[in-house]
Amino acid sequence: QSSGRLFLGKSAPAASTMALSSSSSPLAPEQDPFTELEHKNWQRGVDVYTVGFGPLTAQAVPTLLDRAGFLASSGKDSSGDDRSGNLLDVACGPGQVVEAAISRAQSLSRSACCNYTALDFSTNFLKLAEKNLKVTHPDTTVNFVEGDAQHMSSVLEDNAFDSVTSNFGILHLAAPDVFLAESHRVLKPGGRLAFSVWAVPPTTEGFDLILSTVRDVGNPSVSLPNGPPFFRFSDPEEIRRSLEAAGFVDIDVTTVETMEWTGVDSSDKLYEIFLEGTARTRELLRGQTDEETKAIKLELKQRFDARVSEEGSAERRPLRMPAVVSSGQKPL
Repeated sequence: QSSGRLFLGKSAPAASTMALSSSSSPLAPEQDPFTELEHKNWQRGVDVYTVGFGPLTAQAVPTLLDRAGFLASSGKDSSGDDRSGNLLDVACGPGQVVEAAISRAQSLSRSACCNYTALDFSTNFLKLAEKNLKVTHPDTTVNFVEGDAQHMSSVLEDNAFDSVTSNFGILHLAAPDVFLAESHRVLKPGGRLAFSVWAVPPTTEGFDLILSTVRDVGNPSVSLPNGPPFFRFSDPEEIRRSLEAAGFVDIDVTTVETMEWTGVDSSDKLYEIFLEGTARTRELLRGQTDEETKAIKLELKQRFDARVSEEGSAERRPLRMPAVVSSGQKPL
């Protein structure tokens, strides 16, 4: 479909309509137009994403680590290693999850039994994550791996990790089911996977404002490489079906309702972050004509101002941006 499966109707589609529309076979970036688009934009958009989305996505990290079972056990495995201290963060971006995990281990006096691996297919994000972690945790060793979440077998061994996390990374994969299977493979028996995605609009007000404005006054049918529905893993039924198909048990779906986009105080800033700090939505916005772009910006300003204005008050509230954190356990 056009627009890379970004748009929804008035409600989330049923699981049967949310299946991948492209082949779920893992392909190298140069062979897969969708992965190529994502890789290009995540090499390019590092700085804007980190400043624009970073403070927002960080709000999901505590729940992500909790649901991944990181340091949830105080026991040892048969080799004497801590049962829950070996963490893999997939699509690590600027390193927020690993940074929070290291801080958690230090606060619990369990740093000595923890190991951290950060994987991303964007070398620019890996460089940024390494730079950030050298500042915040200079004495902690982190294994940085350039790799594809859908091809981890070439860089990561079976049964190697207690926890696998991915903070909004699954949204950018051509074959997310392959990532789920790969996560199952690299987890130790009893280990947990946890990943986050955005809740479905209009609950996520930033996405709702951008996508509904494009739909109503712009061109929502910009041709993009075919990819999975963007909000596929916002649906609890689809989450459970997919995790069960990958072999996971003890599945949990949690909505982080409290997340707010406090740094976005104007429609211009919202537009700029989506234009320069995303992948699919960037291409949607770039595909508009000059006239359509002008109409989108004018309408977006009106809708943004109306959305953030508190009735009867001059105060403006932040946009609400809840996330859905899903998790499952590899059977013992």
